[in-house]
Formats: sequence, C-alpha cells, structure tokens
Amino acid sequence: MVVPTLPGAPLNKQDWAYHQIRQWILSGELKPGQRLDQDTLANMLSISRIPLRQALSRLFAQGFVDHRPNQSWVVSPVSLADARDVYAGREALEVLLTEMATPLIDDGALDEIAAILEAQQSALDKEDLDLARHHDREFHDRIYQVAGMQRTLQMQQQLRAMSDRYIAMYMSDIDRALAGIREHREILETLRAGDVEAAKRAVGAHVRGGIVVLEALLS
Repeated sequence: MVVPTLPGAPLNKQDWAYHQIRQWILSGELKPGQRLDQDTLANMLSISRIPLRQALSRLFAQGFVDHRPNQSWVVSPVSLADARDVYAGREALEVLLTEMATPLIDDGALDEIAAILEAQQSALDKEDLDLARHHDREFHDRIYQVAGMQRTLQMQQQLRAMSDRYIAMYMSDIDRALAGIREHREILETLRAGDVEAAKRAVGAHVRGGIVVLEALLS
C-alpha cells in the first residue's frame, strides 16, 4: 500500500491515520475481513499506537472496522442487509432535510450547488472518480445545510459516512456515476422551481437508485 508523506498541516496524526486507513478501505487495498495489525499500521504511518487506536475507534463508529473480543481489529464486511439498513436511514433523513431546505434556499445557494455540480461533471469527464465522489458529497451537503437542522444533519452525515464504501463500489462504474449526475441535475431543477414535493421525490429516488445497483452487485 502506498503511504503519502505525512502533511504538516492541517491534519493531526489521528486525523491522518483515520483518513489514510479509510482511503485504503474505500480503494479495496484493505479488504473486508482483513485483520489490521496495529504495529504494522503504526510503522507504515510513522505514528504511535495511541493516535492509531483513536483513528480505529472513529472508523469503528462509522462501520469501517470491527473490534473483536481478542482485541484485534478487522475491516468490516460489506453486505446487502447492511446496505439496505444504512440507505433506508439515509433516505428518511435526506428527504426530510430536502423538505425543509427547499422553501429556504436562495439564489446564492443555488448558484453554489450548480457550481459544485459542474465540478462533479468536470471530474467525471476526466474519469477522476475520487474527485467526483468528493463533489457528490459536497452537492448534498450544501443542500441539507440550508435546512438549519444541525442534529438531523449530523445523523445524516454519520449514515453517509457508513455508506461511503458502498458508494465507492457503484461509483467506480462510470455509467452509474453519470446517471448520478443526471439525477443531481433533476434535483437542482426541482430546487430552482421551489417544488417541495418534486424535490423530495427526486432525492428519495436518487438514494434508492444506489441501493438498486448494490442489490445487483451484492446479491
């Protein structure tokens, strides 16, 4: 596994370890069920075991790793049952946040969302799927921030983090990624129109579209 140089700022060692191990899991370099040897990881990342354990605890909270009774850490398995559970929660919260955001969204926010969407399209045109996933998250976050429901947004972001492994699975397919862009454009149009019910339907269908693809991949 390739380990980039530890950045001087802004990440501390715990954040560095968290982001790097998470990326290895998302990329498939660390595979479901694989045991994570703490000494090996600490040496690879040039950190002590304390920030490493803190990073693993964060990854555990987000469903990326499991902690076994013998004190070992392993990469969590992926399963259709888990994906359905996570996506059901996401749909409920994201539809609610969309319902609350749509009447409040202004032209400035709409322009920001449109710019994010174009950045996502540009990333896909270059087949930079990692950057496209980054802009995918930005697109949704910017909409949901408008709702002003911080507790609900925190829960949504936790579920989104839990779904990142599944998103990486289906967004590695350029056709599915392009379909996601089309769905984003539909969502943006409903927001511009101020049509709350249409926006809710578009967001709900977008989230469900992900689970449909996962059913084909994981069945």
